[in-house]
Amino acid sequence: MFRCSVLLLVCCAALAAVEHPFILWTPEEAAAIRERIATDPEAQAQLEHMRSSSMSKANKTVWNLFRYVVLEEEMAGKIERAALLDFIGRKPEPLTWNVDLDTLEWNEGMPSAGDSHMRDEQTLNTLRYDCLYHLLDAEQRAGVEASLRSYIDFHLDGHKPHHPAFRYNRTSWLPNMHWPRTIGTHLMAVALGDEELIAAMFASDGGWKWFFDAYIADERFYMEEFGKYYSNIGTMLMYCEALEKLGLGRYGYGYTGAGGATMRKYLGMLPAIGLPRLEAPADGMPRYPVVSMGDAGDLHCIVKGHGWRNRKGKPERNVPFWKGSRMNGPLPKLRIPGWFEIGHKRWPEDGYDYFLAQMRDPGQERYLPSLYWNLEPIDPAEVEPPPAPSHVNDERGFALLRAEEGPAYWEGGAPAVSQQFATYYVHYVHDCFSILQFVANNRLLYNKMGRPEGRKGYAGGDDWKDHVRGHCGVVVDGLKAEPVDDGNSGSPSQRIRQDLRGPARFSAVQAAGVYPEVDQERALVLTEAYLFDVFHLVSPRERSYDWQVLAFGSTVDRGAARWTALEDWQGREARRAHLKQTRVLDVGEDPWRVSILQEDRGEPRGVGVRVHMLGAPGTMVLDSLPPGMDADPATSLLVSRQAANTVFAALHEPFTGGPSGARINEFSRIAQSDSALAVRIRGAGIDDRVIVAYGADIDQPREVGDGEESFTVTGFALVRIGPQAVHVQGDLQALALPVTGSPALVINGEPAQAALADGVLRFPAAP
Repeated sequence: MFRCSVLLLVCCAALAAVEHPFILWTPEEAAAIRERIATDPEAQAQLEHMRSSSMSKANKTVWNLFRYVVLEEEMAGKIERAALLDFIGRKPEPLTWNVDLDTLEWNEGMPSAGDSHMRDEQTLNTLRYDCLYHLLDAEQRAGVEASLRSYIDFHLDGHKPHHPAFRYNRTSWLPNMHWPRTIGTHLMAVALGDEELIAAMFASDGGWKWFFDAYIADERFYMEEFGKYYSNIGTMLMYCEALEKLGLGRYGYGYTGAGGATMRKYLGMLPAIGLPRLEAPADGMPRYPVVSMGDAGDLHCIVKGHGWRNRKGKPERNVPFWKGSRMNGPLPKLRIPGWFEIGHKRWPEDGYDYFLAQMRDPGQERYLPSLYWNLEPIDPAEVEPPPAPSHVNDERGFALLRAEEGPAYWEGGAPAVSQQFATYYVHYVHDCFSILQFVANNRLLYNKMGRPEGRKGYAGGDDWKDHVRGHCGVVVDGLKAEPVDDGNSGSPSQRIRQDLRGPARFSAVQAAGVYPEVDQERALVLTEAYLFDVFHLVSPRERSYDWQVLAFGSTVDRGAARWTALEDWQGREARRAHLKQTRVLDVGEDPWRVSILQEDRGEPRGVGVRVHMLGAPGTMVLDSLPPGMDADPATSLLVSRQAANTVFAALHEPFTGGPSGARINEFSRIAQSDSALAVRIRGAGIDDRVIVAYGADIDQPREVGDGEESFTVTGFALVRIGPQAVHVQGDLQALALPVTGSPALVINGEPAQAALADGVLRFPAAP
C-alpha cells in the first residue's frame, strides 16, 4: 500500500528535506486526518458531508487523491495514476484547444481572445504527480517530470504567440484568462523541488513577483471588475503552502510587493470590499454581498445565502466549493469556502471562520468544513467578525465608506456606500463617479440594475448597462462617460480627497474630461444616519445634466396632484432612453423630497430611503421604472437640469418603520458659493452642519455663512451640535455658531479654545 520515501532536494541548501506527497498533505498530515476520522464522530460527519457535496463531486481528481493519500483507498490512486500517465509526453502548444495558427484571426476588441494557451493549466496533473509519486516507476517519474519541465521552459521562453494587444500591465492582462497556466507552472516548479526553477518562475515575466510588484493595486485589489477574482486563488494558496513546507516561503506568503501587496492581503480582498449582510428571505439565510462594478452580473457575494431567488425565480445556493468554467481554463477551481478554510488555518485571527460559519447549509447548526485541511466544525456562536475599516483607493479608483468600522459592521444596520472614480478597469462600463452600492438596515438600497430586453451577460456596448445611465451617476447631454486615467498608474488625473476619522467618512473625486468640456466633482459624507451627496459640475456652455439613483422599491409619498404622467406632460423633453412608466414633477427651484419603500421579506420592517434635494432653478424630477425590473419593484429617480454650472446637493436618508420612521425634518442650505456649500441637517437626535468645498484652489480656506452661522473650512467639515459639546471633524479654521447653554468645542478629538458670548460660540477665541 502507500509508503513514503525521502525526496532529497539537493539543488540548494536552503530547501528542507521533504517527502512526497507534500503539496496538499504531508504523510504526517494525512495520518492526523485519518486518526480524526477513526476516533472523532464529528470528523466522520464531515467526511459524509464531503461525499455528498461539491467538496467531492465537483473535483473528482482532488477527491480521489484524498481517498488515496488520506483514506488509503488503493483504487482511487489507480484511477488517477492512469490519468497521470496520459500526461507523459504532453507539452504546451503555442495555441491549444485546436486553434490553427495559420487561419487564426485575433479578436482585436478583446486582448484575451485566442490566448487559449494561457489557460492550459495543469495543476491537477501536478497534484497527481505529488500524491502518486510512489505509484510511479523511475521511467514514469522521468516522463512526468519532463512534461512538467516543458511547461516551465515554455513560460520562461516567452510563451508566444501573444495577441497583438497583449501586454503585461493592469489592463491588458486578465487574471482569469492569463494567470491559470502561469500559476499552475509555478506549482510545477515547487512539485519538482527545484529552487532554481522556483526562483526563475517567481522572477519571470508575468510571474509571482510581477503580480505583486506591478499588478495588484492598493496592496490587495486586482484590476478586473470584481466578479472575476475567483479564478486562480486556490492554486496560488497551494503554491504558497507547499513553499512553506520546503522552507522557501520567501517566494510565496513571505513576499511583499513593491507597493506593499502580499498574498495574505490579496486573499483578504473580499472582506475588504464586503458589504453588511442582507436580511434573509423568510425561509432563507443572510447574504453577504461585496462591492460590484462592471458588466458581469448585478451583485457578487462572499456568502450567497440559501433561499434567495434569481431573476428567473430559481433558488440560489451558496458559492460551491469547486466550480469550473472553460473561459478560465479546463480545471474546476477552488472557490471561496476552500480559500477561507486555508486562510482560517493559516491566519485564524483574520476572521475567515466568521464567513465560513455563515455558509452552513439549512438546518446545520455549525459549518462542516472539508477534511482537506483538517479543520473542525465551526460554530457561528463562537466566531468573531473581523473589523471593517473604510478605504479610499487611488490606484484601483474606488472608495468604500462604512459608518460602522468595527466587528458590528457585518450584522448591524449601519450604512455603507461604494463610490467609483474615473479610473479604467477591465470590463469597464463607463460608470465614472457613480455610487455603486448603498446599503443600510441590512438592505441593498441602491445598485446598478436593469437590462434592456434582449440583452444579457456582458454589456459590450449596451447603451444602458455600459453607460452611467445604468448606474447612480450623472449623464451629461446623453453622452457616455469616459475614464480620464488608464488604470496602469493609478488616478493621477483626478483629485481624490478623504477624511475617514469619524464620525463621518468623507471621500471626494474631481476630474475634467469625463464628459467633453465639463469639470466635475462628487463628494460623499457618510454618517450613521444619512449620506450627504454633493455633485458639482462646471462647463463653459449650457448642458443637460441628468442625476440619477437606481433604488430597490417604489416611491410612496409623491402627491398625485403634483406628478404628471409622461404622456400628459407639456414641459421640456422628459423622455429618457429605456425608462418606463415615467411620471414627471417640475419643482422649479424649490427643495423637494421623496421616499422609496421596499417590500417586506418577512417581519414588517418598512425599510426604505428618503431622498432630499436642495432646490436649483429649472429642476425636473422623473420617477420611472428601470428596464427589465418588472419582477422586482425598483425606481429610477432622475433629476434633470439645463445649465452651464450646477450643484446637485442630495441627502439620502435610510429609514425603517415606513417613511414616518425617517428622522430628518430639516435639510436646508445655509450658504452656497462657486466654491463651497454649507447645509443644516436636523431631526430626531440630529443637529449637524456639513460644509464641503469644491472647485479650484481646494487648499484655500472658504468662508460660508448666512449671517447667523458662518464657517471657514479647507476641504470638508462636519459640525455636530450636542448639549455638552460641539464636535467638529475636518479642516475647520473658524466658526460662529448660535448654541444653547455652554457647550465645549472639540475639533478632531482635541479640546479647542473658543469664546462664548451672547449665545454664539466663536472659534478661534479672540486674543
